[in-house]
Amino acid sequence: MTMTAHAAPPAGESLRAQGLGADSLLSLRRVYWLRWAILGGQGLLLVWAETLAALQLPYRPLLTIFVLQALFNLLTAWRLRQHARAGSVPGDAELMGQLLVDLTALSAILFFTGGATNPFVSFYLPGLALAAAIVPWRQVVALALYALACYSLMLFEYVPLHLHNPDNAVVYHLVGMWLNFVASAVMIALFVARLSGVLREREAQLADARERLLREARVESLNAQAATVAHEIGTPLSTLAVIAGELRADAADAARGGTAIRDYLPDLDTVEQQLALCRGILARLREANRASALQPVGHWLPAFADGWQLRHPQARVDTTIAADAADVPIEPARTGQMLTILLDNAARSQQAAGRGDLPLRLSIALDRRSGPSELVLRVIDDGTGMPAALRARLGEAPVASTHGGQGIGAYLAQSVARQMGGRLLWQDRPEGGTVAELRLPAISDSLEHAA
Repeated sequence: MTMTAHAAPPAGESLRAQGLGADSLLSLRRVYWLRWAILGGQGLLLVWAETLAALQLPYRPLLTIFVLQALFNLLTAWRLRQHARAGSVPGDAELMGQLLVDLTALSAILFFTGGATNPFVSFYLPGLALAAAIVPWRQVVALALYALACYSLMLFEYVPLHLHNPDNAVVYHLVGMWLNFVASAVMIALFVARLSGVLREREAQLADARERLLREARVESLNAQAATVAHEIGTPLSTLAVIAGELRADAADAARGGTAIRDYLPDLDTVEQQLALCRGILARLREANRASALQPVGHWLPAFADGWQLRHPQARVDTTIAADAADVPIEPARTGQMLTILLDNAARSQQAAGRGDLPLRLSIALDRRSGPSELVLRVIDDGTGMPAALRARLGEAPVASTHGGQGIGAYLAQSVARQMGGRLLWQDRPEGGTVAELRLPAISDSLEHAA
């Protein structure tokens, strides 16, 4: 009798369908190997039964059953190869057929070895328990009824065991019960414990898939809102740009040198610069194709830092890059988006801490210490830091921050990082402030990767 344990998780999702197929194939493979193990154990008992227990067994029918089991297992091996070649998986009917053959073989062995008086008759129970893990409950009920019918029949019809010394019958029965318990415990401990581990792993995968889908849905919603805002705010910005241009022209007019508007000429220049920056940002939001050519990070970094500095004239950022990281190619659009969010948050944190005069530090290095190489981009500030509870949730969902933000930027940055195969981490600095670390897989061949 051979059965194994593996189950797919509940839920009506595509991941569940894929998991069911993989589980059924793995279950059939385990049934195959377990059947060989059981056959080996049965063969040893057959050889040692008369020597150790003075039992006279009907060798011919038992050997016939063992040979038929072996032939059926060879057929199972052929089915496994068929599934491997065709990329298919066994259905519930095929798995039930396998278990039905095992129950039939067990019943036949028990019939020729004492029937219900054989201490191994309770071996039906671990078999049915393991069967419950790999086939639907209706088929489990059918198998249980079949086992019950076989057991009931062997209460009346069986081939009695013959002992050389009948006085030892009770001792042999107790020893058989002990062996039956050991075998049952091993089967349940190995396969049911393995089943529970597989179920926990599958549940974790499902939870991760649900979380990922929810996160992507939120990101899509935020992207749609951003596109709507970009469309609706374009006209007001254009109007403001026209008005600011006219005011600047009036302020620059020498004929109006004695008027008050002349004093606002520097401020109007700044307003026009900021409006031009806003129009550039909106133009990027409207781009349908977000893909961009890869650039070496060392070539891209100065222009990015200058652009960010223009947006934050009251803040400063110092950049450093390791020599071995300068030639690593990156995706400018998405990497710039994430770094902008991190630098914006760092600048606000320093302003809230009253240390706005200190520069932010942006460092880029290549980490080859463990596994595939990673490009590590760190943003270090001297701000207020963040509570541990907020740090644990930041990037997983929009959360209210200590300096008035809602955490949407960090949430979007974490989502983009995960889409690129990376991750965002935040750590407190002992001397105050926060280290935001963006880790991205290093692209070894700049022309083989597409955004």
